[in-house]
Formats: sequence, structure tokens, C-alpha cells
Amino acid sequence: MATPVKNTRPLEKQSSPLRGDWFEIFRILGAPSRFVRANLMLIWLTVIFLFWLSSPVKEIPHPWEIWQAFQRMWAIETQVNLVYNTYLTLKLNIFSLFWASLISLIISYFSVLPALKPLNQMVRWLRYIPIVSFNLIFLYIFGIGPGIKIAMLTAGMSFFLITGMTAEINSIPKLKYELARVLNYSDWKTFWAVVARPTLPAMIDLIAQNAAIGWIMIVSIESFNLTEGGIGAQICAYAETNQQAEIYVYLLIIGIIAVTEDQIFFRLKGLLFPYTKIQEKS
Repeated sequence: MATPVKNTRPLEKQSSPLRGDWFEIFRILGAPSRFVRANLMLIWLTVIFLFWLSSPVKEIPHPWEIWQAFQRMWAIETQVNLVYNTYLTLKLNIFSLFWASLISLIISYFSVLPALKPLNQMVRWLRYIPIVSFNLIFLYIFGIGPGIKIAMLTAGMSFFLITGMTAEINSIPKLKYELARVLNYSDWKTFWAVVARPTLPAMIDLIAQNAAIGWIMIVSIESFNLTEGGIGAQICAYAETNQQAEIYVYLLIIGIIAVTEDQIFFRLKGLLFPYTKIQEKS
């Protein structure tokens, strides 16, 4: 009868659950808890804020200077105050994003038709051309006013949005089309079951990403006509007089609105397509 062998190895030192949880942040594909993730965000925000307070770059205003500038801009009682300019820019961004999304979805989804593939390709090539090149065309069509700004911002976002959406559609395996033919699907049923419905969640992600492109272009587009107001026009006006604190007030407002938009799209995707949450967790 064999004698059981005793385990002579020393017991491994057990780390506390909290310590092990923090160790997860240094592992590839680590899975720290929600508490740790929340504290990581807080830690990074604190580091960035402390760096801001002690920044050697003199061109970056002190947080107290930005707060004082915000109070001055808030106290302006004319129509060019902080709230009104933010409203103008937010309205421009929302209208342009709506039209860019609608146009891009139509051009991208119908690129599965061979007759429309060349049109899709030509529109995607336009992303290499500076948006100011279309000013004369839009000026002739819409004239001076909000319309030309909406057209410029819509075009700027659409060129990149169509590129991303078309790439998502082209990534669909050919086997799925063959399966639809075997099942004797009609063209429209194939379009809905193979192309449209499976890619809609990804389209929401692409729209959210290109909304950020809209905020990047907003200053240059609103500076096309400074008399109509808006965040971009005010940033240009403050830059001419070297009022850095006022500029950073508007930059922080853009950042807050952009992050809020991103969260809205994230929640909308989870609301309309709950199964994507399961896919992300897996």
C-alpha cells in the first residue's frame, strides 16, 4: 500500500482581495472591479488637475482665472453671452449630425447595389479635399447664413462617416449572402437580414465617433461668418485679443458637451440593441 506523500512546499502567501483587485490593472485584459475602475478615473483626474495647477506652460490659464472668466461671460446680458453662443453651436452640431447620419446611412447601405458602388467610392475620395474647397458651392446654394454652416459641417462629417460605414458593411462575410440565397430570400429580405439589421449597432458607434469630428471642425466653420455668433466665432474673437481664459472656458464647454453626447449614444445603443451588452461582456 502506497504511503501518501506529504506536501512539503510552503503555503503560498495569500493576498487580500483588495490588493489582488488593484493588481488586475497591471495585467493584460485584467478585470478590476467597478470600485477600482471608478477610483482609477478619480486618480487620473486628480493627477491631471494637479499638473494643471503646477503647469510650467504659461499659456495655459490657472483654473481660478478660468472660473473668473466664466463668471464674467455668464454675467453678460446681451444676446452674445455664454448661453446664447453655446446654444447656437449645439444647434448647429445637432442639425449637422442628423443630416450627416441620414445621408451617410443611405449612401453606405445602398452601396451593396453594384449600380451605386462608384458613387460611394467617389464620395469617400472627397474626404481628402479640405472642406473649405466647397465654400463657393455651398455659398451659391445656401447663401450667407446658418445654412452654409450646416452644409459645411454635414459634408465634413459625411465623408468620414460614409468611409467607416462602408468598411463595416464590406466586412460582412460573403457566406452570409450565400446562406440568404440558399434560403431563397428576396433582395430586400437579404438586405435587411444580412446587411442592415446586424450592422445598426456599429453604425451608432460610428455616428458617435464622427460627432467628435464635428466638434473639431466647429471652430473653423463658425469662423466663416463671425457676425452670427457661436462658440467658434467667440473663440476667434477672444484669440485676437489674447484672452486665453475665455477661450478655455469655451473649450471646456465643448469637452463637456462632447462627453455627454458620447454617453447618450452609448445609452441609446444599449436601449435599442440590448444584446450588444452581452456581446461586449463576452
